[in-house]
Amino acid sequence: MTPDRGAQVGRWHALLLWARGRHAPIAADSAEFTAVRGTGSMPLMFGVASVVEIVVVHLLVPWLWLDIVLGALSVVSIVLLVSALAVGRVHPHVLTPEALVLRTSGEVVTTVERSTIVSARLHRRFGVVAPTVRDDRAVLPNQDGTNVDITLSTRTTFVVPAPLRRWRVEGTATAIALYVDDPVALVAALSSVPADGGM
Repeated sequence: MTPDRGAQVGRWHALLLWARGRHAPIAADSAEFTAVRGTGSMPLMFGVASVVEIVVVHLLVPWLWLDIVLGALSVVSIVLLVSALAVGRVHPHVLTPEALVLRTSGEVVTTVERSTIVSARLHRRFGVVAPTVRDDRAVLPNQDGTNVDITLSTRTTFVVPAPLRRWRVEGTATAIALYVDDPVALVAALSSVPADGGM
């Protein structure tokens, strides 16, 4: 179970949750911070291209059986694309009284103890659009960069999952730059003292 005590749901459950406008369940004393604004354009383009492909194949392929097979493969690819997008949408970053759980594409990248967070501030960074760990900074952006900077008192390990191990991003850092849809709320939450007196 993840540190935020939420349930990690699979692709099909994620699709159902997303269709209902909900996230995976988290503890009552935790807060969600989404990072989805502007992330739908690329999947939308792939989806449109797949629909066009289905139509073109239907018009050009003379054999019914091949038309059906290729059409089915295109539909499956669209469903897989949408379900992968849904997993990321229903598993946002989560702030608990004890820790900040950071994710990308629905997968936990790191769990930062709140007691190790020295500061959090609004700060726009552009240029990096893919997760990376370099120069003692972990960057979790969207296509517009990042909008929150977090400084830590201890070095923390970050692991960005990938389908192939060689694509995985790993490293340690004492600073984080990330994108969230409501940066003001995240900075305010990280700057406040948890109810148990932590930080």
